[in-house]
Amino acid sequence: MKLHRHGPITEINMTPFVDIVLVILIIFLLTATVMMPRTFSICLPQATQADRLEKAVVIISIDQEGRIAINGIKVNQDSDFNQIFTAQVQGKEPQAVIAADKHTRHGRLIEVIDRLKCLQVQRIGIEVDQP
Repeated sequence: MKLHRHGPITEINMTPFVDIVLVILIIFLLTATVMMPRTFSICLPQATQADRLEKAVVIISIDQEGRIAINGIKVNQDSDFNQIFTAQVQGKEPQAVIAADKHTRHGRLIEVIDRLKCLQVQRIGIEVDQP
């Protein structure tokens, strides 16, 4: 190690900087996996008497045009619905929450509920926005 007797210090220690960047990266990665982005932009209806869920469930999103996503995975054809839903459940007790846009056709919502009933889902919730 060099001793600097009379001149300015011209070396920069990068170790603390790298440590801080790695910590920030780890925090970002952890929060990114916890937060699940919505596939569609959904405007939820409001309800004042809604209960909060305690368990993690499969979230089915329905946008204004009737497009469906299961846990952020777009369902391109209605025939893919059962396969994608079953893959998301992975042997656990199937529970689902439907997050439908408030302008979604009522018939499309009933179709999704009917598909869930065919998959033996006993607990179905509907996500709302609380004021």
